[in-house]
Amino acid sequence: MTDASSCTDGAARRVQPAGSAAGANRSTGAARIALFDNIKGVLIILVVARHFMHPVHNDNPALSCAFDLIYLFHMPLFVFVSGLFAKGAYRDGRLNVNRIISFIVLGVAYQALLLAITGILTPARMLMFTSAPWYLLGMAWWYLATPMLARLKPWRGIALSCTLAFAWGCVDIPDGLLGISRTFAFLPYFALGYYCSTSLVERVAGRRELWLCVGAAAVLAVLRIANEHAFDWFFPMVYGDNPYGSDILLGIAGKLVTMVIALVCSLALLRVIPRNASWLTVLGKRTLQVYVLHRLIRAWLTFHTGFYDLPIVLEPAAGLGIICVISAVVVGLCTLRCFEAPVNKLMRFRWIRV
Repeated sequence: MTDASSCTDGAARRVQPAGSAAGANRSTGAARIALFDNIKGVLIILVVARHFMHPVHNDNPALSCAFDLIYLFHMPLFVFVSGLFAKGAYRDGRLNVNRIISFIVLGVAYQALLLAITGILTPARMLMFTSAPWYLLGMAWWYLATPMLARLKPWRGIALSCTLAFAWGCVDIPDGLLGISRTFAFLPYFALGYYCSTSLVERVAGRRELWLCVGAAAVLAVLRIANEHAFDWFFPMVYGDNPYGSDILLGIAGKLVTMVIALVCSLALLRVIPRNASWLTVLGKRTLQVYVLHRLIRAWLTFHTGFYDLPIVLEPAAGLGIICVISAVVVGLCTLRCFEAPVNKLMRFRWIRV
């Protein structure tokens, strides 16, 4: 895992499924695959756009619609790609402890900076990972799970991950506590990626049958455009922060629906994503720096300016256009090469000798 610049932790290189010694040897010197950097590039754009929509998405119908559609699949696919390139988390009986520590250090520092900007930095609040830093803590938790996943056959590992994800809906803990609830909720996507190979994903992405998924995703978009409440009954289950409540079966059904929709939309994106190297490819190599920096900018914009109080931001067409432009500008700034070296250095730092 030589590329720490990716939010999904790992270079977009051709690797074999977890447990393949041949794949481990080949992946070390393999060339990057533009397809996967392009996927990460598109996903980080969606992450940034959704975060900049968040403060006013309930008050702007156009932003609300775009927010909901992005919310359905962008993080499940991000976590899947994280698992896809996490083969080096546990190899030859050794856990990559240094990478785990780096994720924790970056996640805690990210959390502290974000809370300081918002003005709610307290010891208790530091434990509640309700915003973007949760993903870095989630990566640490998922890395810790790789020894277990590596010892299980793929179908057993995925079945166990799904069982844990569904069972955790019965647990009610403080919102965002150490990112635990979201870690369990997204564990199946990480496990699926962990057991897949890049060559398999490439083959699947090229299948013409996926145009059916593109059509299904379009239908979902039309349903949401036509009815703002179309996703209400299962939407609270997407991120896994909300327990099932009194109706466990309905909660499980809701979580299952979110998984199916995430899968369909992810396959649709795989089908239409470009395969050639472009500016998306460069962006895909630097997603971690974008992931961290953009949310700090959004926090400053929210709590230290009157931007989100401007009436024009609440206008459907104008507000959507403004948020898209700001998101594009922020992505461009956060992608600058000057931010790449510090992030890479942190992620490659040897905290302990193992």
